[in-house]
Amino acid sequence: MRYLVFFLLFAAHFTHAQTPAPRSVRTYEGAVNDKYPVSLTLTTHDNLAYGTLIYKRSGVPIRVVGTLESGSLLLHEFDTKSGITGIFIGQASAKGYLGSWFAPKTNARELTFSLTQISRAPAPSLPSFNPTGTYAYSFGKDAGAGQLYVQQKPDGQLVVAMESNRGAPSYNMATVEKTTLKFRGNQAVYSSKEYGKCTIKLTFFEGGASVVYVGNDYDCGFGNAATVTGNYVKTSNKAPVFPKAE
Repeated sequence: MRYLVFFLLFAAHFTHAQTPAPRSVRTYEGAVNDKYPVSLTLTTHDNLAYGTLIYKRSGVPIRVVGTLESGSLLLHEFDTKSGITGIFIGQASAKGYLGSWFAPKTNARELTFSLTQISRAPAPSLPSFNPTGTYAYSFGKDAGAGQLYVQQKPDGQLVVAMESNRGAPSYNMATVEKTTLKFRGNQAVYSSKEYGKCTIKLTFFEGGASVVYVGNDYDCGFGNAATVTGNYVKTSNKAPVFPKAE
């Protein structure tokens, strides 16, 4: 049941209309469960949030990717192999954010967290980079996982494919077969009317990607509760081997 609730939260947070916002870099200090001090540097733009989290006891930088929308913060912690090790779900407070942290595993204990904003500044212009590569996320054994394959073309287009599974017990699959999209700035949009209105926005940044539905256009014909939307980290800079169409 916990996984079902989690995936419903996961899908809901990633369904929104396009609401461009200025790029900014924010720094926070805080703690998880009032006893694990953390610092967070977060770049935000167009509902996307990504950056680096440090648990001060270990001092190890951890990549985080998520969304920031209407005062709601969702962040996923990633290990070095695209595994999601923790989830922050919070709401804006007078000083920063308050909410819950939990690990994506059965019977994981839910902890509180608090973040106080220390600084905010305009982010530097988005650097040019090549999005070519393979991106992934995983919630662990028998849980949801996804892969995103990207090849940039010299004519301002991207060749992409996406596939993911919901995890146990159904393992429903969501797949977008190899297709070519226009690449503008750091974004590309996939749309289809095969099953209804289906519009998916891909936003890339150095080292990761965010894949979200646009508005209510989520009639994509995926299996029950399966979706290709989510937070991805880049696992390879090499030109990908695209999955074969079934």
